[in-house]
Amino acid sequence: MSIDIKDIVTLDDDNEYVVASKTIYNDRMYYYLVDINKPENLMFCYEDNGELVESNNKEVNTELLPLFYNVSKNILQELSNNNNN
Repeated sequence: MSIDIKDIVTLDDDNEYVVASKTIYNDRMYYYLVDINKPENLMFCYEDNGELVESNNKEVNTELLPLFYNVSKNILQELSNNNNN
């Protein structure tokens, strides 16, 4: 499965989500998804056998937050640097 940041995915709930960030945690790829039509609808998912599965583990989700932030921060910094050149 090849999903990148800014890609749009449609899940089983028939909502479209944009990939806001992604990271690897405990050898598993996790995604931070934001519903395009309802930005307050956020979801953390992981890949499992080619499918996205919602992460409902609060401890894991708490660990993911700073990881997602760091990935997003680095991407924003790269974009800013490219715009200044």
